[in-house]
Amino acid sequence: MMKAAVITEWGKPLQIQEMPIPRPGPNDILVKMVASGICHSDLHEARGEWGIKSTLPLILGHEGVGCIVEFGRDVCPEKYNLKLGDLIGIQLIQGSCLKCEFCLAGRETLCMTRTSSGIHKHGSFAEYGLMNVEFAAKLPDGLDPFKSAPLYCAGVTMHKALKVSHARTNDWISIVGVGGLGSIGIKFAKLMGFRVVGIVAENDHAAAKLAREMGADEVYDGPGDQHSAFVKEKTNGGVQAAIVSVPIISAYEQALSSLRQGGRLVMIALPSTKLSISIGECIGKQLEIVGSLVGTRNDLKETLDMAQKYHIECPVQMCRLEEINEVLNDMEHSRYTGRKVIDFT
Repeated sequence: MMKAAVITEWGKPLQIQEMPIPRPGPNDILVKMVASGICHSDLHEARGEWGIKSTLPLILGHEGVGCIVEFGRDVCPEKYNLKLGDLIGIQLIQGSCLKCEFCLAGRETLCMTRTSSGIHKHGSFAEYGLMNVEFAAKLPDGLDPFKSAPLYCAGVTMHKALKVSHARTNDWISIVGVGGLGSIGIKFAKLMGFRVVGIVAENDHAAAKLAREMGADEVYDGPGDQHSAFVKEKTNGGVQAAIVSVPIISAYEQALSSLRQGGRLVMIALPSTKLSISIGECIGKQLEIVGSLVGTRNDLKETLDMAQKYHIECPVQMCRLEEINEVLNDMEHSRYTGRKVIDFT
């Protein structure tokens, strides 16, 4: 048996329960969890806000790192350069058909049959979990599993968003929201040669301090309805790209307004309401709006390789599995900065 944090009813606190340790299917890897980051999307999923009614009970979590303890019968470890004891991730995308036009083009996040940890399959908020070997990504040597667990979601999400922003070296970009996603995004953005404006909530001094520590060139912590004006003043007309990592419609509106001509808005946060846009402004300034969902296997490999090369560590705070509901409540009310990571050791 193992301990797990389980959704038993939508919108209710997670239950800490004893559940059977899963048995690996033919193409699965059984992982003994070491660490798991807690993502803001876990809060949305626990409430059933996305309209994806997964089969309950369900174990959340998609930002895990664990030690391989068993292979499924059809897994050839040598083929994937894996062995017992290796540390691998349990990330959001658990599998796809690998046959459709998107999968064949290396865009498996668009596959209509993709499966996800903590949505279609049990995730990483448990002492053991399963990972599809086709999507398994080994943690590079030298990386701390606790400070690297967020790379499997927050890290790859921001790295991919920066890539699709189409910004180039020395361009100004803004990262709106400097929490678990935005903080690591600033670090990647600076390594990619961008100049960065970090946008945080009004008077959020902890987030502003974190943004500066991660390398932001400018930081705004004033009234939310004035962030566009600040960005335009500091960047001489607007940013080439704005990446929004907070699920707040007004933040999206300000980010769109802060773009220079030909700029691009990259959407990664998921508000529950709709965004109204000025079609005239989009046409007149030739703006682009694009959504970005985590990243592909190749994006994840690039993220991990970059983290290893430049010794990137995520700003994390440790917690126990039993504290999960307290963490989700604090997350809802923005009571901490950075990423909470469950320590299973």
